[in-house]
Amino acid sequence: MSVEIPKMAIAFGQYGIPQTDVIECRVHLGCTREVSSFELLLQNWNGKYSPNGSVPLAVGMDGHIDIGRGSNIPQIITCRIESIKRESTATEHYVRVSGRCWGERLFRRTVTKTYENKKGEEIVKDLLDYYVGLSHVRDGTELVEATDTTYTKLEYENTPVWDIIKYIAESADKQGVIGFDFRVTPDGKFEFFPKNSKTSPVSLSEKIEESEYAKKIERIRNRITVYGVAEKPFPLDKDGQPYSDTLTEDLTKSQGTGWNGSDELIHPVYGKWTVLTGSTNLDLDTSIRYAGNKSVKVIEYGYMYYTDVGFQFNSGKEVNADEFPQVIFAIYIDDAHHQTGYFRAQDINNKYASKRLSFTKQNEWEKIIIPWGSQNAERWDWIDAGFDWTKIKAVDIGVDQKYASSGVWRIDMFHFGYGKWKSIQEDTNSQNAYGLRELVEVDEELCSDNSCERRAKALLSHLKDPAEYLTIKSTVLDYGNTPLLPGDKIHVALPNENVDSDFRIESVEYHVDAKTQTLEVSLELGKAPPLLADYLYGLRSTTVTVEKLARTKLGRFKIPTMAGAGVGVHARGHEAGDEAGDQWPNLG
Repeated sequence: MSVEIPKMAIAFGQYGIPQTDVIECRVHLGCTREVSSFELLLQNWNGKYSPNGSVPLAVGMDGHIDIGRGSNIPQIITCRIESIKRESTATEHYVRVSGRCWGERLFRRTVTKTYENKKGEEIVKDLLDYYVGLSHVRDGTELVEATDTTYTKLEYENTPVWDIIKYIAESADKQGVIGFDFRVTPDGKFEFFPKNSKTSPVSLSEKIEESEYAKKIERIRNRITVYGVAEKPFPLDKDGQPYSDTLTEDLTKSQGTGWNGSDELIHPVYGKWTVLTGSTNLDLDTSIRYAGNKSVKVIEYGYMYYTDVGFQFNSGKEVNADEFPQVIFAIYIDDAHHQTGYFRAQDINNKYASKRLSFTKQNEWEKIIIPWGSQNAERWDWIDAGFDWTKIKAVDIGVDQKYASSGVWRIDMFHFGYGKWKSIQEDTNSQNAYGLRELVEVDEELCSDNSCERRAKALLSHLKDPAEYLTIKSTVLDYGNTPLLPGDKIHVALPNENVDSDFRIESVEYHVDAKTQTLEVSLELGKAPPLLADYLYGLRSTTVTVEKLARTKLGRFKIPTMAGAGVGVHARGHEAGDEAGDQWPNLG
């Protein structure tokens, strides 16, 4: 197949570079993961391109490189010289010029700014206009396309522009598909568009001279675990609700079944409340309560120094203090009691851990939070050797009585808090074919098991199968006035490999060799399943809520976890509040 020899038009600053001086030219076009670059090897006879020559090339010069065939010589890159190397022997003199496209401006600036309730495209345009200086309009057409994603809060401090735009591109969605591409086009314009939304008009039919096709399993993940924000309570009343009151609400009284004929309060699933001291009884109080319709009422019939009631979990319903690292409840003590007491835990091996408590209120509700679990063990007063924080079968609360006094006290909204919302999704067919390959993601934006499940399903669908990769080379391709660009789709047919489908252009390299008078075009192509937005698995729309780029996304109520709490890397110590936003006293 005969084609016309390559033609080039090159200029830097006010100087044109004649094609006869070009020994070799390489232009590499990239997008999203990289910016485009170039390298030229030029004849440098008589110091033509040296500082005192007739064409004194210098770093910092802007220019362009056009490459084509015949009368079609389209612009391939708008660029800036970043490096000049002059090479000489006794008889030969060369200059090697290299640099990047105007996309290098994306790496110059850092940003300290907060974006609130902004669409993805608004953030990108703001960065381009005020930090980068790249045009994103061509002939009146906006080149930064709209996203379907609103970011409630993005807070940056000295963050590179490149990192922010890349984050928006990776996280924004359009019509249910996550992922945008961005590139600086040959004319120096910035484009931002949904992945796989642009198609190259160039045909590769009968133009492919070399190809390498591969399927790779490195990307495969067929068991996905997604953890959300640490707001999950135990027991769980309702998915997405960060508190629970079932252990003080959903109870029935069992008369005379407790110690010394006392009454017990039975939960149909988890266990029962029972007294652990004499002259003490239990009842359900519907008149004085912190939340819901009932509270647990502790009635004293005499002076016992202190009174103690416990919750005993049914077998198989034990609580894991490492998974739910806080004990949370509201307590109401009358003036017959000191403002002191204790909390005790019993594991399945009948070993104990205990902690003294101090209260600040009488005759009104006080909300209490107690850190526990192996990460908070140093905060406790006594722990038996070998105590198992992961299998707690009973807990009890004691309140000290004033001398020769007796009265009543109450417990409400007793639960264990700040576990992580969680979902595990897996594909057995993929596991059987490629082995178990796991991925764990922690995203504190997710605030229910259901949202974690949707994220896990989306990731599993995206990652359970191999990706396909193609490398294609051609010295006979004539693209006319429409050069191949990264980010575009292009159709490839390779009958021998049973390939006949569209692939995304990852990168393009144009290589002109003056000695052989050839233009070789190399394409790196890829194809992988799209990453679908989480809400497609829940059949409802969503708004992405992100607090910080630094992988820290606060939950709905902005309640941080206790130090070492749960699973993940965002553990923090902080006073927290209840579902109404009121603070809990931290008894750590």
